[in-house]
Amino acid sequence: MKKRASIIILLFSLILKTGNIIAQKIPYMTQIDSKEMKYIDNTEVSISDWREYEFDIKNRFGSNSQEFLSTIPDTALFRRYYNYSFIHPNANNMEKQNFSNADVGFMKNNYDKYPMIGVSYEQCINYCKWRTERFNWKIKGVEQIEFSLPTQEDYKKAESFAEITFNPPLSILKNKKSGKPQGITDNVIEYTLGNKDQVLDRPIGFRCVAKIIK
Repeated sequence: MKKRASIIILLFSLILKTGNIIAQKIPYMTQIDSKEMKYIDNTEVSISDWREYEFDIKNRFGSNSQEFLSTIPDTALFRRYYNYSFIHPNANNMEKQNFSNADVGFMKNNYDKYPMIGVSYEQCINYCKWRTERFNWKIKGVEQIEFSLPTQEDYKKAESFAEITFNPPLSILKNKKSGKPQGITDNVIEYTLGNKDQVLDRPIGFRCVAKIIK
């Protein structure tokens, strides 16, 4: 797995250095604007993605740090929509005793399959900043990648590349490797850049756009 990941990063690095816009790819994203060099996630950010974020922040700053505490989602909202509790990464046995077997089973077997919800606009912005930092740390020596929330215009562009579906809220995420944005027209409502006060009767999630900074 590590060898495969290294090969992917190496290939991506070589592609960027060629300056060939058509050939450039970012894993699990679709290019939506060749002029601005913008890409969008093929699926919404998953529970698994968010737990990876929490895991890294907790390991770097500690479980009592403000940095980690600010990553904790609205667990009541999470349970309201999923009917299962959100369990943080690295939870010890004592902490897990507060959850049912069903809660533990859901997070163990299904957390990577569903969109992350119960996060605020500010938390999504912080996730994008973290993703920018970590991605650029992994691919030192090439053009920088900046992640952010998509604008409404980004979504309009993404729709022309998307696979149009009619899935109900909180559907299982489609394959990230599909090569097309999924769930643009359904599933969870998604945050857009600058829209901080979305209050809706459907669960809110998000996905990121990436821009190659020359």
